[in-house]
Amino acid sequence: MKSDITIWHNKVCSTSKKALHLIEEQSEHLQIRDYIKDAPSVAELEKVLKMMGQKPTYILRKKDKVFQELFADKELSDAQWLKAMSEHPSIIERPIVIIGKKAYLGRPFDEFSQMLNTLF
Repeated sequence: MKSDITIWHNKVCSTSKKALHLIEEQSEHLQIRDYIKDAPSVAELEKVLKMMGQKPTYILRKKDKVFQELFADKELSDAQWLKAMSEHPSIIERPIVIIGKKAYLGRPFDEFSQMLNTLF
């Protein structure tokens, strides 16, 4: 594939590792972003969600410890969720893969893998 690909990757996540490995096999144009260390801004999150055609709750990682401790019992607006994700990037579901003008959530992995195979 000739499009540039960016993966928002968490090196301790097995699904993120599997997605990264799959993409590395298919593309030489790959940028890896450790989004835990380099948290996305609210604007970046808005852009990626627009590319997905989704709302912020679509990429919330509800099993995350920080989510459970700080947000499990909260009803937040989209703007509040975006701010929370930018301030606490571990609550962002992973991996997020950006290919050209589209963005995808890399889970469930089997569905993501099948979709990715149609692009390569």
